[in-house]
This record gives sequence, structure tokens and C-alpha cells, in this order.
Amino acid sequence: MPNLRIFLILLFVPLALPARAANPLLKGNTLREITLASANDGIPSGWCGRAMLSLLNQSGVGKGLKPGNGQEWEKILAAAGWKPVKVSSPWRAPLGSVLVYLGDRLLGKIPRGTPGGYFGHVEMVALSPNGGRMFVADNPRPAPGGSVPDNFTGRAWVPPGTLLAAQAPVAEQIDTIMQQRLEMAVAYFSQSGTQHAALDSGLRLGE
Repeated sequence: MPNLRIFLILLFVPLALPARAANPLLKGNTLREITLASANDGIPSGWCGRAMLSLLNQSGVGKGLKPGNGQEWEKILAAAGWKPVKVSSPWRAPLGSVLVYLGDRLLGKIPRGTPGGYFGHVEMVALSPNGGRMFVADNPRPAPGGSVPDNFTGRAWVPPGTLLAAQAPVAEQIDTIMQQRLEMAVAYFSQSGTQHAALDSGLRLGE
């Protein structure tokens, strides 16, 4: 029975848990404008903290923020009411969120001789004019982290009042998905029970 075979395959395929939502916190046009401003604001390369303050003020979410080096921005954001969201990678961070990278010394490393190596880095997840993801601060970049991508704190910071649906624990997600699949199986076999009985009866009559 092809339909039954397909159903059983779907029932027992490995679970693909939903990833944390990466919906934009700011409108797409605003995110594109932020990228253009980052490229044309005249702030020198290496001054990511200064550029970030300017960009956030321009985008309307700079209330309560103060200047600081890249690695100081988690404290700056927290003091202004921003909230951290744990993310596995900058590529998974919500559009419009702010990412922070520590300087090498704070991680017990020898500074690599770049502004980021000494003072860390801060950037916003924005959009290019054609809609691709960009990481912007003193310059717009197609890849995250500036010169210290390996020093990411693992947190994406979102403005006060942002509503991001918190995910249920993984075990709870699995239980929910398995329960849904079980209900699908019961419904399937309940609907096809009469057909199975008729088929079985026909086979017996033909013996």
C-alpha cells in the first residue's frame, strides 16, 4: 500500500526542530538604510563603537545608549534595557539585533594587532540593498565579526519591548511533535480500518 508506506516514512523521519525565529526587529527599508549610512557616515574604520551609537540613534532605537569600545557594548545595551537572546551563530541572529565580540585579552589571547583584537567589536545585523544579510558598524561587511569573528559572545541583543517568541525546551518540542505524529497515525488507521477489514475479508473468501 503506497499511501501507508509514505505515511510511515513521514511518521518516523528524524525530527527537524524549529530554529529560533530570525524575523527582522526593524523594517526592511530601515535595515537597508542603516547599511547605506554605515558605508557613507565618514566614521573611520576601526571605530565600530562610535559608528554603532550613530546608527542606532539614526534608526530610532538609541535611547539610553552611551559610547564605548566594541567589547563594552553588552554592558551599554543592558543598561539601556536591551535584552540578550542566545544564538548559535551570528548568521542565526535576528535582523536588527546587535552582536558583540570581545577583545583578545579578555579571552586570555595575545592581541592580534587589530582594533578588534585590542578593543573588541560591535555590529548590527542589517540588509544590503539587494536583500542579503550584512553586518554593519564602522563599515558594512558581508561576514560577521570584523577582525575577531572567533570572539563572539553568543548573544544577540534586541531593543526594549521586542517580542521574540521564546522556544520551548528541546525535550518539550520533541514530545509535542511525537504526540502530533501519534495523533496523525491514529487518525490514519481509524479512517482506513474499514478498508483493511474489507480487504482482509476479500482475501479470506478467495482462499
